[in-house]
Amino acid sequence: MIVAEAALSEVRRHKMAATQRLLGDTIAISEADWLGPTALPGWTRAHVATHLARNADVMRRYLLRLAQRPTWESDDDLHDLEAGARRTPLEIQIDIDTSAGLLNDAFNLMTPVGWQTPLHGIQEGYVAEDLVMMRLNEVVVHHVDLDCGFVLSDIPSEVTDWLLTWNLHRRQDLARGKRVRLVTMEGRTVEIGTGPVAAEVTGTSANLLGWLTGRLPRTAVSGAEHLSIGSVR
Repeated sequence: MIVAEAALSEVRRHKMAATQRLLGDTIAISEADWLGPTALPGWTRAHVATHLARNADVMRRYLLRLAQRPTWESDDDLHDLEAGARRTPLEIQIDIDTSAGLLNDAFNLMTPVGWQTPLHGIQEGYVAEDLVMMRLNEVVVHHVDLDCGFVLSDIPSEVTDWLLTWNLHRRQDLARGKRVRLVTMEGRTVEIGTGPVAAEVTGTSANLLGWLTGRLPRTAVSGAEHLSIGSVR
């Protein structure tokens, strides 16, 4: 697993808890609020929820075809996204719940050997068990995007630490041959790249995660003046 300190069983447990917490919050979103804007340009809450459900479908199909050496597909088909965003609150809620449940069923079918199958069409070095961390990241970050009462500081500290490592690993472009170091106020250090330290960014774990995922501006942390981060959908 890319996040070496994370046990698969614990990541799965937190993924399920994060999904249930999201569903508990989204059930209270009104029809008018589903159509409200988010921090993601051009996306309403309904767009974010539809993206989250389709992401689960893409992961499930990928897992079920794993023995056939599948290539990763996009989960942001514009037609599906727009159609999904025009549904009723109940239809959106059912879609999030059902797609998440079917993905979990696919995870349950995996064997110890299957979890170590290399993934194709994603980032080099990923294996099947990394999809669980990928999904945890999707659920947690988009829960924040939905702006329904869940904020970055509500993420369990263990999960925040994992996602810092996960998202920094995804941002290989930040290093560009040099080293980028994140130092949390809670005493944790995460690095990417080699050679001299190009930048050392400090802040709370929650703020560092928010900045690294494009949910907070660089002013939320210290030392990021020369590093550019955009929102990742």
